[in-house]
Amino acid sequence: MKRNKLIGMLLSAILLTGLLAGCSGGGEASQGGSSPAKNENGELQGKLVIWTFFDQVQDMADQFEAKHPGMTVEVKMFPGDQYQTKLLTALQTGKDTPDIFDLERGYIGKFIDSKFTTDLSAMGIDELVKDNIPYVTELGRGSDGKIRAVSDHSSPGGFWYLRETAQEYLGTDDPDEISGMVDSWDKIIQLGKQVYEASGGKVHLIANAGDVFDIAAYNLEPWVKDNKLNVDPQWQEYYEIQKEIRQNNVDAKLPFMSAGWGNALNDGSVVLTSMPAWAGFMVDNKDGKAEGKYGVAKTPLGFYSGGTYRSIYSKSENQELAFEFIKYIAGSEWQQHNLEKTGNMPASGKVYEDNLEQFKSPLFGDQNILAPYYETVKQMPGHTADKYGEEILSKWRKVAGEGVTNNRSYDEVLADFIKEVKNSFPELQID
Repeated sequence: MKRNKLIGMLLSAILLTGLLAGCSGGGEASQGGSSPAKNENGELQGKLVIWTFFDQVQDMADQFEAKHPGMTVEVKMFPGDQYQTKLLTALQTGKDTPDIFDLERGYIGKFIDSKFTTDLSAMGIDELVKDNIPYVTELGRGSDGKIRAVSDHSSPGGFWYLRETAQEYLGTDDPDEISGMVDSWDKIIQLGKQVYEASGGKVHLIANAGDVFDIAAYNLEPWVKDNKLNVDPQWQEYYEIQKEIRQNNVDAKLPFMSAGWGNALNDGSVVLTSMPAWAGFMVDNKDGKAEGKYGVAKTPLGFYSGGTYRSIYSKSENQELAFEFIKYIAGSEWQQHNLEKTGNMPASGKVYEDNLEQFKSPLFGDQNILAPYYETVKQMPGHTADKYGEEILSKWRKVAGEGVTNNRSYDEVLADFIKEVKNSFPELQID
């Protein structure tokens, strides 16, 4: 199994290298016909093919078809570990290509400037996403300033907590009060010491010191500027905060999405769990037993995790029809439906604001859960994606995480990190 996985990874790397080599100019996309095909009644008519790794796209297609009965939308879904390779092969060969394809946050930067993504700005998308959360829009923008991919959701995070546990160790389960208690890392460290002592070492305030990395990650400067490695000076500050968290037993040393992490979320052995809004499936809510038992508080900085974007294939013969689909998912109607059905937070600031005082989620009882997310993520900086950022961030997380575990100095960690970046990206200028 490991050997097959390694071969798959190597094939993906080879294909990606070829793709980027052929796309360095970020070629202009064909804009197709001047208007979408319509029947005699003026209704949209035709067929679209969408490639994805995300099962909820089928509902998106069903809703679009219901709105436009003359349309057929075929959704081809591939396992996440195979998707990139299949997509790269199709785009390079031009065979069996989709009209629309999905891109995940972790690798959108490798595709966004390729010749295979259509310039959606030229088709009028900017006006339709002007009210979006800024970082959501910017991640779909190419280095030429044109929007080339669109998301229908944001993926904000917050501190989730069991109300009973919070009441016992924090003295309150009110989300606003708790948000005020943890609005700085200094407060979190002091509160974490108190929780650890009060519980006799059985309960920790947060799951992992790595939460600091995840929360800070997209609030700092990009890792590459003008083809040069750029290490934001604030990374040193956050590294020292992590070490202090670890040394004072503030965290339970549970990696994100590990089995122990999930157990702590459900049993209350961690008071505050750093959670993306979409990860509610980690809560054991069999027969509704967890309903109303959770709250969500703001984190010191706004953060998000993940995100799925859609691009139109530049050589699709159905460009205008595909753009009608992109317009639909960028609009309030779909995003409202998606929020109500799945709890996925919208990309649109307008949809957030329309639901701030009224949207409820079963796990959180009467809390207006959009508020803590919206107040934090709308202030996050918007950065365009590039082919380096996610891989370099992953290297930093690994090296710095090991440094926290082994109590190493920041200078030692930085030196090891720079070596790894040099080995992986020799074309970058590194001081």
